[in-house]
Amino acid sequence: MHLANPYYFLLLFFIVLFILFYFFRKKYTKQIIPSNLLWEEVLKEMRASSWFHKWQNNVLFWLQLLCLLLLMLALVGPYFAKETIKGEQIIFMFDTSASMAANGNAANRLEVRKGTALQMMQDLQENQTVTVLEVNDRPKILLHNEANRNKVTAVIQDLELSYTHEDWQSATELSASLAKEGKSAIHIFSDGVEKESIKNIDSFYVEVHNQEKEKEENISILSFGVSKNDDKVAGIAMVENQTDSIKKIPFQVESEKAVLFQQEIELQPKERKIIAINELPEKSYYNAKITVVDDFLVDNMQAAVFNKQATTIYTDNEMNPFLVKGFEAIGLRVIQMEEKEEFLTKKDSIFLLAGSTLPANIEAPFVFFYTDGKKEALQSAIEPSEDELLLHVDMKDVFIASATKQTMESMTPIVKSGELPLIQKGNVNNQPAILIQFDLKDSDWPLHPSFPIFLYNMYQWLSSQSNYVGDFQPLESRTIHLTNQETGWDIYNENDQLVGSFSMEEGFQAPKLPGVYQLTNDTELLYFSVNLDDREKTIASQKSFVLNENQLKENQVTKTENDWLWYVLCLLAFVILCMEWEVYRHADRV
Repeated sequence: MHLANPYYFLLLFFIVLFILFYFFRKKYTKQIIPSNLLWEEVLKEMRASSWFHKWQNNVLFWLQLLCLLLLMLALVGPYFAKETIKGEQIIFMFDTSASMAANGNAANRLEVRKGTALQMMQDLQENQTVTVLEVNDRPKILLHNEANRNKVTAVIQDLELSYTHEDWQSATELSASLAKEGKSAIHIFSDGVEKESIKNIDSFYVEVHNQEKEKEENISILSFGVSKNDDKVAGIAMVENQTDSIKKIPFQVESEKAVLFQQEIELQPKERKIIAINELPEKSYYNAKITVVDDFLVDNMQAAVFNKQATTIYTDNEMNPFLVKGFEAIGLRVIQMEEKEEFLTKKDSIFLLAGSTLPANIEAPFVFFYTDGKKEALQSAIEPSEDELLLHVDMKDVFIASATKQTMESMTPIVKSGELPLIQKGNVNNQPAILIQFDLKDSDWPLHPSFPIFLYNMYQWLSSQSNYVGDFQPLESRTIHLTNQETGWDIYNENDQLVGSFSMEEGFQAPKLPGVYQLTNDTELLYFSVNLDDREKTIASQKSFVLNENQLKENQVTKTENDWLWYVLCLLAFVILCMEWEVYRHADRV
């Protein structure tokens, strides 16, 4: 117990005066009596009585003295003290990355850390505010300088795993911009934060609440992929044993809930093993799984969508070198052959053609440049439309001398000059096609920055005609090229459950849970996969620690005053005052 106003003990001087006045008060009056025989007997009994019995007769004195003492103690202000959170501004940083899903106990790591924070909330004082940050791949502020405890508690309770990889660089820069030197206390709730990763805030008081566990049990699928070679689909996977014991586990590859491959593998402690899958039936997607009970179940599965997207472009030796270099610059392999007939029958590729007429037997997506034939000089300004092929492509300063006027019912002009089409897209013989109506020799477009962007957009559009969208990480936002840009798209998981919807205007964001997903707009069905970041496939924990422990020594709040003691003392003094009044009214005065 502590005292808020100890200087009120000076009132003891007046209490001592009260006692002295009581001793020196006039107790007897002179009175003539006929005989003192009876009084002598009374005086003998008084001399023989104990001091306790003598004071017992002075009830009023005791009640008055006790009342004065209680009032003095009430003014002194006694209170109980307890340790509370340091700092005027409290910053909570919650790691919601995938590794926080590890559940060595009944609850995962995030739930345990949330419980720690909620327990700390009980020790906050009225003059302390709370800021809450979620740390994932894009750290964000959930609350800023909030004094309402109910709001803070609700935000903490609503926190969920993001399954992304945490970006401590951005998170610490954000918290440093919010913190106040010498007044802020930063609390980090994570599983494996080290001092090196929080250098941006090492000048503040920082308390790191890590998940401390001596032994972690985890076996992980580090990677898994499939590809088609010589009309056969083959796969490869890498599995790691992160424990200190030998493990024998079943490994299998599934698709549409059917087992396509299975094998029991034996892993030595800390061993990584590559599993080769020589032949698989062709499916739209595949799931690699290991059946094992460990502390981290999320990395026991990895998905792969069969990618039919062409990565090779075939052309002839007469193709414009600007085009060849341009496609190579965006990471594609360009193969030039002597004759067109040598590659026109190849599948799973893109053709780059030029001439005056289209070949009749094209069996893959293609780009065709009209370099020969009758040409017309451009008489009007170039008019580009709003099309995905022209995304971030600026053609207002592009010069084109002449173009060939060719129209097809299945093609749609996206760039025109008056009535003269310059670029068209559509389908020819059920194959995606882009027609360029002018020769690059008659234009300065290859010298403009927008030209390689257009080549990239062409490749994305031509290759997006397959059912493969891409591989994503949890909650990753990325521009995707779809054939239908106007309608809305629904996202379904492997169990045909709707998990979200989006339109091309809103942009695409992948779901947070790893697995295989379907994109559909009622007419098309596309696949994509979501897999963990490789850095999240280990769950090693670190010890908790504190930085700059003495920084908030002057500003820290370490006590909580309890006003209820003051009220109790005042109430007791009032009760004793009432008792004194009753005694005074009924007492027999000597």
